[in-house]
Amino acid sequence: MFKNQTILGLIVTGPFESRKEDTFGVVGSYIRLGPHEVDYLQASRYALGGRDLVKSAEEIFEINYGHKIARGIRINPKIQYVLNPDNILKPAALHQSNNIFAFGVRLSVELGAVLGFPVWH
Repeated sequence: MFKNQTILGLIVTGPFESRKEDTFGVVGSYIRLGPHEVDYLQASRYALGGRDLVKSAEEIFEINYGHKIARGIRINPKIQYVLNPDNILKPAALHQSNNIFAFGVRLSVELGAVLGFPVWH
């Protein structure tokens, strides 16, 4: 379990005069694992012969852009850098992961807007 999480970010709508419905965002997130979670992950790693220490905190930095393709359809590419990634999803990991540089994209389709229904702004 997470002991705490802190998120700080900024989103700008209409970053360009010609793209008033696009967004640009920068966000940082700090996640601290609880001591029981760290102990569990460490025990799982030791049981399989791993010796790397489990880090109790993870930091994520992200830059993203939201581009409106059409009414109700947006594409959001993003870049993330993760420091000290945890192994919560893979407790049997033998080694601590290196920092991660990741690229992603999300396609959002608001079906009601695409079909012409009124939308919330």
